[in-house]
Amino acid sequence: MDDKIICPICQSIKIKKYGIKNGYDLYDCANCDLMFVWPIPENLDKIYLQDYFVNSSNNQDFGYTNYDQDKESMKDVFVKIIADFERMVVGRKIFDVGAATGYFLDLAKQRTWQTAGTEISEYAANEAVKRGHRVVCRLLDELVVDEKYDVVTMWDVLEHVSKPQAYLAKANDLLSAEGLLAINTVDRGSLFAKLLGLKWHLIVPPEHLNFYSLKNLKIILEQAGFEIIKVSKVGKKFSLSYIFKMLHSWQKLGIWQSLSVFFDKPFWRLLALPINLRDNIFILAKKKGV
Repeated sequence: MDDKIICPICQSIKIKKYGIKNGYDLYDCANCDLMFVWPIPENLDKIYLQDYFVNSSNNQDFGYTNYDQDKESMKDVFVKIIADFERMVVGRKIFDVGAATGYFLDLAKQRTWQTAGTEISEYAANEAVKRGHRVVCRLLDELVVDEKYDVVTMWDVLEHVSKPQAYLAKANDLLSAEGLLAINTVDRGSLFAKLLGLKWHLIVPPEHLNFYSLKNLKIILEQAGFEIIKVSKVGKKFSLSYIFKMLHSWQKLGIWQSLSVFFDKPFWRLLALPINLRDNIFILAKKKGV
């Protein structure tokens, strides 16, 4: 075991090899339960080109058939969560980390929120700007902003980043004194993840780099100056096209790819299936001492 490999969350050296997926080495921290990719792949920004968000041919194993259409299945879930934010904070300024093309910010803006965010993809950031959102193409930890926000959101973002501590520290800087941080990320502590092990469909390096559980999320949030006020699961919904795309990514069977392309049509897009494997974790947090 290479003694130079340490846990990026708790700095423990109690690390063991978990396995190999997509040609990338995965390691497991015995101290805080984090699983992580090591070494960190280079040129991660090259993953998130236009084909990641709009790929009707489904010729790659990650990303979306059409980001906006795939996310439409989650509309009612997002709207409910935004309504919950409105009951919990006074102002209506929201900052979305990993804003993609701006779908979530569209819903917030429709409810009179002032919208801003960051996005690593130049294509997606430009699309969000066209919709009237103040989204910049930059890593969050490189952002210099004096403005404060009432809510900072990270929808399925934290598993993608190589420096989660830096992201959470910046989120703390962005929030007003009584602001709210909302995170949804993968939960390797879930029963489904444990049963599938290395075959868990959310283990998709180099797209996903870190795989969290509540134990290590508590550690990293406390390190960044947050305290958790709510832990739950988000009931997700998916289009048929997206479901079959994920099945193809998981099992590499050509039939799934063919079905994904077949169901990528307006009529079938009207059908969204609720699938809650309970392998995600949704956390609301606020600044400590507030």
